[in-house]
Amino acid sequence: MHLVISGYYGYGNTGDEAILTALVDELRRCYPDVRFTVLSAAPEATARQYKMEAIPRWSLRAIWRALRGADLLISGGGGLIQDATSRLSPFYYLGILRLARLAGTPYMIFAQGLGPLHCRLARWATARCFRHAAAITVRDEPSARLLSQLGVTTPPIEVTADPALLLKPCPPHRTVELLRKLGLSEAAPLIGITLRSWAACDVVGSVAALIRHLHESQAGQVLLIPFQPGEDLGLAWRVASEAAAAPVTILDQALEPRELLGIISRLDLLISMRLHGLIFAASAQVPAVALSYDPKVEAFARRAGQPTIALSSLTPNELIRQADSLRQSGGEQAKKLAETATELSSAAGRNFAVLDTLLRALPMR
Repeated sequence: MHLVISGYYGYGNTGDEAILTALVDELRRCYPDVRFTVLSAAPEATARQYKMEAIPRWSLRAIWRALRGADLLISGGGGLIQDATSRLSPFYYLGILRLARLAGTPYMIFAQGLGPLHCRLARWATARCFRHAAAITVRDEPSARLLSQLGVTTPPIEVTADPALLLKPCPPHRTVELLRKLGLSEAAPLIGITLRSWAACDVVGSVAALIRHLHESQAGQVLLIPFQPGEDLGLAWRVASEAAAAPVTILDQALEPRELLGIISRLDLLISMRLHGLIFAASAQVPAVALSYDPKVEAFARRAGQPTIALSSLTPNELIRQADSLRQSGGEQAKKLAETATELSSAAGRNFAVLDTLLRALPMR
């Protein structure tokens, strides 16, 4: 069986790489002889990391050749079809679907988070391409509602959850090794913060104030966790500088998704702008506060029961209040966190149940 996978892979974004890791792990477990071809911005690195074939995501010839020999194209997961970050982005992924159709290769929309879609042409093209999918799963209700608004009624749309919820952390000894290299004590509480740059709001002042508060109240160690080092590391250094004398540790090395999940599983609290920071926290049953810059963050936080602060209303006092509230009630939340993790994991597993049903029905080439 030959599967082609299209997504935002090879860019060093831990969230998207976590999706790919979980997807590949699960499929290899279920189909030991499966062959993968992944479209990647860094095909050599992707091939080395995942031990599979990877081709340049911009090489039309390579993509066409792969699709012509594939049994199925998996489009996703992640937030691929949206025009908030780039107006051209949805057309790239929809173009891959169009190529698959021309090659006679069926495709599945896999655990995608859709929207926003402001461009009328992008909305029309999305509806047209999705109607020809062999199966569709989306990771949240807002995505399902958007497809309904676009008139996509077939194939049936199933709301699942992000595949990264199924990811397993690295072995405990590796996590301990990483924490020691960072100079962090296993005995003291550990608070993690993961941020990203967002033009509409500067979070530096509020987060720096929180770090100073945590230091003054002797709450524990603070670790700044860039999920996409190329974009997030500079922001982390700005926060550390603004926090002045309050000590803070910056995770300044790129880690594989399992390693980062291992570190987050050791946290006592996470403050996160990054969606997959919140996903990792929910999976590891770690209390988290969401800093929402995008509907996808708010949608997941609501589903996971994580308190949310919209960036438009972010103040130092509100951030400190929410963090202190969770720190003080962490023990009381244990049962609820465990139940939520189980529910989300089960929902994420539905992606693979739908995929398995599809693969069993397809004639293999």
